[in-house]
Amino acid sequence: MGLWHLKGLGLALAGLLAGVALIAAACGGDESDEASAPTSAATATEAAATDGPLSIVASTTIIADIVGQVAGDRAEVVSTVPSGADPHTFTLAPSDIRRATDADLVVIVGANLSAIEDDLADSASGSVLVLTEGMDLRPFPEGLAHEDDHGDEEGHGDEEAEDEDHHGDEEAEEGDHGDEEAEDEDHHGDEEGEEDDHGDEEGEDRGDEHGHGEFDPHFWMDIDFVIQAVEAIRDELTHLDPDGAGYYRDQAAAYIEELRELDEEIAEMLSALPESRRYLVTFHDAFGYFADRYGLTILGFVVEGPEEEPSASAITELVESIRELEIPFIFTEPQFSARVIEQIASDTGASVRTIPSGALGEDFPTYVEFLRAIARGIAE
Repeated sequence: MGLWHLKGLGLALAGLLAGVALIAAACGGDESDEASAPTSAATATEAAATDGPLSIVASTTIIADIVGQVAGDRAEVVSTVPSGADPHTFTLAPSDIRRATDADLVVIVGANLSAIEDDLADSASGSVLVLTEGMDLRPFPEGLAHEDDHGDEEGHGDEEAEDEDHHGDEEAEEGDHGDEEAEDEDHHGDEEGEEDDHGDEEGEDRGDEHGHGEFDPHFWMDIDFVIQAVEAIRDELTHLDPDGAGYYRDQAAAYIEELRELDEEIAEMLSALPESRRYLVTFHDAFGYFADRYGLTILGFVVEGPEEEPSASAITELVESIRELEIPFIFTEPQFSARVIEQIASDTGASVRTIPSGALGEDFPTYVEFLRAIARGIAE
């Protein structure tokens, strides 16, 4: 065999060996990639969740905005109660419960603001932050709407005598209705046993029975309380996401500075009001903290809580006081019917203005704009 022939055979053998080596390297690379990749879809989802933003559910739009100001782009914050709705009268959907269950954090007001907050907290599988815990809340003040006899709360002041006679008849016939009472007790027992199926009904019952409770939960009407809430949110987010501690600290500090500037702006805006403009008559008792902070007086309100019916005698007394003090403006709230307020205005000659109380809206999409809208509605 010639020398040239041997050289050609050697080159062919070398090429073949090089090709085998490349194939082996490629196969080895595939095995390495497979070993380093997630072994299942669940593992991949878990890895994505670890690196993703926190999932936060807030009970109201106001709370969602305050949380969002601190959380920034490190969290996705949603409000359970939609814009323009009111937490007192809102009813939870199954999707709201599922969202609370899946969230890393549920943030609520507390202090018996609304029965839906209890349901959100009970549904949570992650952390729950109750903002009013640790706050020195004030008891609800006694106002004109409170001075009426509680038996007249249903708006039937003219029928009180009839009601008393009727109750007397019921007591006399107590034996006849004993079976009905037993049936009622059994019915309530069944309802308690079916708590998951009747959560909305029980929430309504709790709201009717307890109302807001002893202490005023509308802490967002006082900027000092809001700053306290911001600090609690900052600390909770830092606990859940330690890597973001510096970010949350900076976000909270910047927001607190903005709130203090807003406080000064509102104080200046309201300081020059004449005496007759320093009285507030509103639909429900939500503005006590705001009035205390800026030197205003709550003359009265139509109802203590939005779930209640107006009291005829309280409204009569309210009308007399408005006339006596020559109050030029009374205030309705956008999420409630203005019918009773408009009737009071018609009876007194006062003008009706609208100020927000418990929810953000199109004209005030942030908490800062919300509070500024209240001040402007009173001052302008």
